[in-house]
Amino acid sequence: MNLLRVSGLAAVLVLTQCGTPSAPQCRAIPRGSRGDTSVMLEDARRSWQALSDSPDPAALAAYNGAVAKLFDHLHCGPGTIHAKAAALGTTIDESRSLGAGIHLADLDALLPASAISTAAIGTRHVAGGIGVPVVGWKKTAEEGKPRWEFEPPTGVPLNLTAVLRFPAGRSPEWVFSYPGKAKEEPRGARKIPLAADWSAPSALYWSMSNLDDFDLEKVFLPSRFSDETALYVSSPYDPKRIPVVMVHGLNSSPGAFKRLYNELNREPWFRDNYQVWFYSYPTGNNWLYSAALFRLAMTKADRFARKSGPTDKWEKMVVIGHSMGGVISHASLMKPGDALYRAFQDRPLDQVTTNKNLREAVRLLTMYEPLKPPDRVIFMAAPHRGSPMADRFFSTWIRNLIRLPKTMTVNLIDFTLNDLGSLTTSGQSSSKGWFTSVGSLSPGYPAYKAMDRQPFRDGLKVHSVIGDRGRGDTPDSSDGIVPYWSSHLNGVESECIVPAGHSVQNCPAAEVEVKRILKKHLAAAPRTTP
Repeated sequence: MNLLRVSGLAAVLVLTQCGTPSAPQCRAIPRGSRGDTSVMLEDARRSWQALSDSPDPAALAAYNGAVAKLFDHLHCGPGTIHAKAAALGTTIDESRSLGAGIHLADLDALLPASAISTAAIGTRHVAGGIGVPVVGWKKTAEEGKPRWEFEPPTGVPLNLTAVLRFPAGRSPEWVFSYPGKAKEEPRGARKIPLAADWSAPSALYWSMSNLDDFDLEKVFLPSRFSDETALYVSSPYDPKRIPVVMVHGLNSSPGAFKRLYNELNREPWFRDNYQVWFYSYPTGNNWLYSAALFRLAMTKADRFARKSGPTDKWEKMVVIGHSMGGVISHASLMKPGDALYRAFQDRPLDQVTTNKNLREAVRLLTMYEPLKPPDRVIFMAAPHRGSPMADRFFSTWIRNLIRLPKTMTVNLIDFTLNDLGSLTTSGQSSSKGWFTSVGSLSPGYPAYKAMDRQPFRDGLKVHSVIGDRGRGDTPDSSDGIVPYWSSHLNGVESECIVPAGHSVQNCPAAEVEVKRILKKHLAAAPRTTP
């Protein structure tokens, strides 16, 4: 097997689907919306006209109530949305894209935001105004059909507000707009803010996405999910916004950040200036290997961004790494020199093996250039020196159950991740299970000593968010998985201790800290693009 096949898993980022969930459909009009639609239409018209004269809250409530009922007739039951609009005596404005080049006819589902539960992502964040918040769903195109670069698997939600306009001399007209862009609806001499639900679209995404499933399987059977090793963005890349790349940890998925994303996305300053990317990977693999795939994915994205427009915002990228995702980020942002290699092997590489493919694989894993960008990194509960939990009996039993990808075991494990020094030593480390993610989180894993000595890339701004379970016992604290002595880094720009366990990204105090850092980052002077 040649080097191209060794690195192909990471060099070619294929977004695949493992059984796309069915798009939600409304089969029958809800009981509360049944009745004479001509009466509803007249109520909406009367309220619409009243709103042009004064900002009457009663008129706004009456308008929104009537439009919500009419929307149920528009999206529920059999027939196309255009046929149902005509049956209501209305038309649909399709002069503009809904976003991402998607038009109303392209949607696989359209439903009211109020029908979507947000329990899994936290508090529902809404903004009052005119119109009915709705969510469109467009499933990801099949392989071979056009997709945008780094489009997520399963599908994408569209955050929309439905407004029913009553233009003079014409039929009432449905208009669907993204409230983060349109923001207001003109009424007479005034402009009324559009109503919005900032939580429902992401709640729908995570309920439909397969990336938030099978967390344990991704640990025990990482080979099943190797094709989903990918960096993706939830809307087409926007060079006018700063990327925030979120990297999840062990026994996890991008869904680990869904509550944090919900809290960030509620903020107008965040929506206007940042664009979230997620890195998804199977978490059963050794983190040195996962870090190499992460760097390849980021390199691919960097090439794409530099061909897609100005790069001043791209250069200000922020990475947020949680748990093992923090270790992957740390390894990818430090200057390794030959320290990682020397942690496993004393002899020069060309004396160890004459196999060019294996030498290149070792360089990819241990002797590489750090990523640039990002400009800033936030570590959340990251075990920079490992976790004692990885050495306990239960963890040892778990790592013995993990089944690794063949591409990893054949050309990498036997030579590198199992132990670079095994070619010339007794190979005792092979029994430690270091080639698995759990094994590589052992404080005794040699790579940690090298990481502790090596500096980060020049100019990188570093922050730490660390949990103490609310005990206030730092520096003797722990988040229950990672002790403070492992998550603490000297010389960081800020370190924030929050009253949380290992899932610090879900802690309100951590959310506040991340917002503080991102606001500060936004206020910093823009970097000059070379």
